[in-house]
Formats: sequence, structure tokens, C-alpha cells
Amino acid sequence: MILMRTVSEIIQAMNLKVLTEVFRPEAEVKKGYAGDMLSHVMAHLQSDECWFTILNSMNVIAVASLNECPLVVLTEDVVLQEAVLEKAKAEEICVCTTEMDTYTACAVLNGIFETEEV
Repeated sequence: MILMRTVSEIIQAMNLKVLTEVFRPEAEVKKGYAGDMLSHVMAHLQSDECWFTILNSMNVIAVASLNECPLVVLTEDVVLQEAVLEKAKAEEICVCTTEMDTYTACAVLNGIFETEEV
């Protein structure tokens, strides 16, 4: 089992649509984290985790920045308003989107960790 992947590898393997830029392409991700209650995410999200959420507010960027999250994935084709995208860029938070629901996206990420090649 592979214990980590880079942000770039995850984006490519999951076929994610990048909404911002890939600011830390070589940042290591060791697991995913799914959560939509910001106070709980803020207390538990680790800096080596990919965060899956359906939330699309400025607070998502604030929590990701505070926790030094290398990759935020908005599930179910959620998009961000332009002001939120600009804040994500200013904070150098890579935000992507996928049509998958959160459960499926987490399962796909788990499968990526279990394969030898991306």
C-alpha cells in the first residue's frame, strides 16, 4: 500500500477540475478528510490531508489556510463565487471540484492510495 501521494498525483488520478492553481504540487497527502461542519473540520483537519466538502463559502478558505490544507475538493460539482476563488488564490489554497459525491470521492482517493501507480 502506498502511504502518500502528491497533490498533483491526486488531481490527475481523480480527474479533478482545478478552480484555482496548484500552489503546492509536490505537497504530500496521506489521507482524505470529509467534513462540512467547519468548527469540527478546523479542530481535526491535518496539514497532510485532502479535504472533501460541499461547502462553498469564504470560511472554507479560512479553515483550509489555518490548517495548512494542501488540497480542497468540492464535491457534487460545487463551484465557488469569484470573490471566494480570489481569496483562495491569495491564500494559495488549491481548490478543485468533482462531480462525485463526497463518499465516492473519498473511496476513489482510498483506491489511489492502494495502487502502486497513478
